[in-house]
Amino acid sequence: MTAREEAREEAREETAREEAREVAAREAGTTEAKQLLRGRMRDALGGVSAAEARQVGDSIAASLIRLPAWKGASTVALFSSLPGEVDTEPVWEAARNASKRVLLPRVIPGHRLEFAVVEGRSQLEPGRYEVLQPVPACPVHSLDPETLVLVPGLAFDREGGRLGRGAGYYDRALSPVTNEAGTAEFRKDLRPYRLGIGFELQLVPAVPMGRYDIRMDAVL
Repeated sequence: MTAREEAREEAREETAREEAREVAAREAGTTEAKQLLRGRMRDALGGVSAAEARQVGDSIAASLIRLPAWKGASTVALFSSLPGEVDTEPVWEAARNASKRVLLPRVIPGHRLEFAVVEGRSQLEPGRYEVLQPVPACPVHSLDPETLVLVPGLAFDREGGRLGRGAGYYDRALSPVTNEAGTAEFRKDLRPYRLGIGFELQLVPAVPMGRYDIRMDAVL
């Protein structure tokens, strides 16, 4: 390698290092902004009663059944509501009335989620953090293009930005599928429809998003 080639190679390496430093700085700023927003939203959601959560759940179920994403889905993936989250029981009832398959998430090793078919609440048991999840006997089902996934969060924005609780379970579960060439693929015909649901107070102007955060297709 000539001296000129060595100089070019050193310049390329320095450019790559500088870009890496810039990415790290942005990620650090995003992380701090997320922590601040999480604290603010947890304080706000702490005042939501079970009755309010149920009322909003009823309203969301009524709106949901009019959406094309609902009408075109044969499967609906729900979540077991925690205090301060929308009550998903009304949506479960609507899914049963529409003869749709219902899935709920189950925590598995590696800090990941899998989704299993559930027929009723008798098939749920406390899992990680005491969140109700499908018993082991419930069969796993993939999140295919005919699946509508209802996603919880602490905050959302109109661009589909979502702030979770920080463990990354849903970001991993909803990450892009990998095609035959091993390339991450975002095509909508290869993945489920991702719908964030929450209270009006959870809608913010902009959610700080990192490079691995998954955006929603819509927020209700």
